[in-house]
Amino acid sequence: MTISGIARALAQAPSVRAATEAARVDADFSVVTGLDAPVLSALLADRSGPDHPPVLLVVTPTGRRAESIGAALQSLVPSAEVRHFPAWETLPHERLSPSTETVGRRLQVLRDAAAWRPGDAPLIVTASVRGALQPIAAGLTDAGVLDLVAGARGHDLEAVARRLVELAYVRVDMVSRRGEFAVRGGILDVFPPVADHPYRVEFFGDEVDQIRAFSVADQRSLPGDVPAVTLLPSRELLLTPDVRARAAALHGRFPGLRTMLEKMSEGIPVEGMESLLPAVADAIVPLVDYLPRGAAVALIDPERSVTRAMTLGETNREFLEAAWSAATAGADTPVDLGTGDFLTLPDLRAAAHERGGAWWSFSGFDSGEADASIEGLIESIGVVRVPARPVPSFQGNVDGATAHVGDLVADGWSVVVVASGAGLVDRTRDVLAERGIAARTAERLDAAPDAGVVTAVQGELEGGFELEETKLAVLTEAEFYGRTIGADGRVVKKLASRRRNVVDPLQLKAGDVVVHSTHGIGRFVELVQREVSSGGRNAVKTTREYLVLEYAPSKRGHPGDKLFVPTDQLDLLSKYVGGDAPALSKMGGSDWAAAKGKARKAVRDIAVELVKLYSARMAAKGYAFGPDTPWQRELEEAFPFAETPDQLQTIDEIKADMERPIPMDRLLSGDVGFGKT
Repeated sequence: MTISGIARALAQAPSVRAATEAARVDADFSVVTGLDAPVLSALLADRSGPDHPPVLLVVTPTGRRAESIGAALQSLVPSAEVRHFPAWETLPHERLSPSTETVGRRLQVLRDAAAWRPGDAPLIVTASVRGALQPIAAGLTDAGVLDLVAGARGHDLEAVARRLVELAYVRVDMVSRRGEFAVRGGILDVFPPVADHPYRVEFFGDEVDQIRAFSVADQRSLPGDVPAVTLLPSRELLLTPDVRARAAALHGRFPGLRTMLEKMSEGIPVEGMESLLPAVADAIVPLVDYLPRGAAVALIDPERSVTRAMTLGETNREFLEAAWSAATAGADTPVDLGTGDFLTLPDLRAAAHERGGAWWSFSGFDSGEADASIEGLIESIGVVRVPARPVPSFQGNVDGATAHVGDLVADGWSVVVVASGAGLVDRTRDVLAERGIAARTAERLDAAPDAGVVTAVQGELEGGFELEETKLAVLTEAEFYGRTIGADGRVVKKLASRRRNVVDPLQLKAGDVVVHSTHGIGRFVELVQREVSSGGRNAVKTTREYLVLEYAPSKRGHPGDKLFVPTDQLDLLSKYVGGDAPALSKMGGSDWAAAKGKARKAVRDIAVELVKLYSARMAAKGYAFGPDTPWQRELEEAFPFAETPDQLQTIDEIKADMERPIPMDRLLSGDVGFGKT
């Protein structure tokens, strides 16, 4: 999937050479949509030396656009390391922590940027406006990582466990989520933030004997050994001694955050503690401070980016005001430090200048001022225009697209058709050949394409363009076929989350039946507020919300017992999914424990029967289908819709079942209209 020849062909255009000269300092470029990535690749190829390193930060209006332009740049500059820097899912003042996976991906990008040295491969970091404008704690790459290598000696398991706690991993009995670890004897189970599966590390004394991945669903090891694992921190705020001391000093300044600050000062991670970064971290810095000095920043679609940045700041302030309004009604106090808000684009530009970097903007809007300044009608405005035009829209009319391509070829143009799938590349060649148009396929396009012939190649581009200066036309499958029909291979398959019958207190009605993990079946009565004291000489009174549950009376003739469940312990409750009128449990009695014991025994009995059944099935012989043929792959790539990650996973698993020599045993379920067929 290399199409670097497109950038080489562009470099021959006078307007692109002018853009390269202008890019040594701040510059504004006017290009059509789809030409951003090819021009960026040409500019990046011209950067060298300590003052102009081949390092680039690409800022786009949205995260999806950042990922798509990153994929295009990877195809155009195959030697580059392209990394996407995701944004937090939370706002700075919210009492919510970003997901562990997001934190891991962000830290990995920062470590790659910090490790870059002159002479290394070009580094490209893509980020949305939200990701680029959020301040980051300084020194995140100084926290280090924990490397475990199979066969390495000198590891004390207890010391490893303490180090994982320092890196903000949570110790549990059974690992099921990223950022968790468990120790059983000489075995360490740990789930790194950016791994697809958790790892099981077996120690023999002080030696790492074996490392294997295992499944979250059944906790069984997966085939194949893993040579080494690198364990990144699972949070962007680590409770170092300095951070704990600053948290303790803030007790008096923020009474509404007292509980959170007390836990942090004791070294206990708290949900949402990242919102206190500006107050407890050593410093907060912009993203560009983690990039090598002299790195360039490219702002894509500045009109939309500026709007997104303004909307982001307004949304943050509106949600903060709403949170304070909710706090007056008894909700948690928001984290309002007066600092740590999102940066502005001028702030980011100033930070890039402080580190010796250039600031480029790529706009698809052409006001005509660039041409007017060239003709001397107005003073120079510093905008460099690449006079390409978009490919005409044929609305899925392949005959119209092939006729247009045929006219270009007849006029001596170099035409490139870029598709995401190998089957589409072959299909493009065949469609053109059927109409008498010279076309060929290429596995790679390293050199500038030849004139008078269509080159079909596999790659990723956001859109096509036509440049009269060099008679170069580039079409994507969206222009040629009228829609993007290849599956997006960049979609990351995420692990299915564990689903439970979670209780939403706002949806409960009086009389609803719920189940407490310790006390059993109870009936919801109401949601109340109670004033509680922290105790001690300087007691602080706070108001907390509780769910009131009614249980069977402990004595005959007495009213039912009441249980007050704090709203921060809702994980102990689940919805009742059994019969219509269950008998309420007795608090402190043995009925609930006995019921759970019977359920466990029934589950064991069912498990025994299932083992017998599946042992017999595994011994039976079935028909093994052969692997996919090239025709099958071509048919799939011509599918006129983009499959969802769940559909792709289902297809792969069903194919794997069909190719095994044992009877297939799988039930595919889903709602009507969700693509089971």
